[in-house]
Amino acid sequence: MDYTLDPHEPVSAEVQRIVDSLVADGLTHLDADDPHEAVHEVRKRCKEVRATLRLVRGVLPTYSDENAHYRDAARRLSHARDAQALVETFDDHVAPAVRSNDGPAPDSLDAVRATLVARRDTLAAAEDLDSRLAAVERDLLDGRDRVDALPVATDGFAAVAGGLRKSYRRGCDRMADAYADPSTEAFHEWRKRVKYHRYHCYLLRPVWEKPMKARRDQLKELSDLTGDEHDLAVFVETMHEEDLFDPETRGALEAIIGGRRAELRRAARPLGERLFVEEPDDLVDRFAGYWRATVEYES
Repeated sequence: MDYTLDPHEPVSAEVQRIVDSLVADGLTHLDADDPHEAVHEVRKRCKEVRATLRLVRGVLPTYSDENAHYRDAARRLSHARDAQALVETFDDHVAPAVRSNDGPAPDSLDAVRATLVARRDTLAAAEDLDSRLAAVERDLLDGRDRVDALPVATDGFAAVAGGLRKSYRRGCDRMADAYADPSTEAFHEWRKRVKYHRYHCYLLRPVWEKPMKARRDQLKELSDLTGDEHDLAVFVETMHEEDLFDPETRGALEAIIGGRRAELRRAARPLGERLFVEEPDDLVDRFAGYWRATVEYES
């Protein structure tokens, strides 16, 4: 399914098509054999629906209600996703970093992973994950019933200009905040804005295929860097808050993870400086020019 906006078609119809397809995809993923895969994919679809609605928020009178609906649906699964994310963060980032830095012995790493898996499974059972997935299914079906009535009030580039400007401006502002006061929360806020702008560039890709794809690819790289940094921050916070592992292991992991987080923040900065260098009005004007050229000269 094509989740991009065709500038030759009414924006209202395109938004309805995309949201309906994303919800349908989310419902399909609920049937996955692995419940943790279902959680991850359904939450992604909810975030993509919200990003789509955010692009037309200025001309969608029901934006606040619809955004809250899909936000709350995803939140039903947030604890389960966070618990699985700790396991994935350990496998993808923590364990490789430990091995490359002569950290804890392999048997200690096995014990760390076993603790994280047990924690995940205990939480899933305590929260009755199957019931939560069933509730999310009802949420998605309820939202899908309203898709055909989404009242996007304007067509053409004017329908997306306001949402694009607001999302991009927040990306610029949150980047400045993150490097002025490099807290976990500040970088997390920037990460969220990067992901919204990335998805908006994907939605708008048909206005000039290659340049928009190139921009989105760079935003994907930036999103991965800031996402990995945030996952490592959550890993450290959780292991201390819950006294996971023994004190010696926690100290060794925190030191190694701290170095890796610093590397990720340094790597993110030049990408961010390039991607968020334009003034918001200039970026919107540039994208508007792409849109006009596509509509006027390409069939």
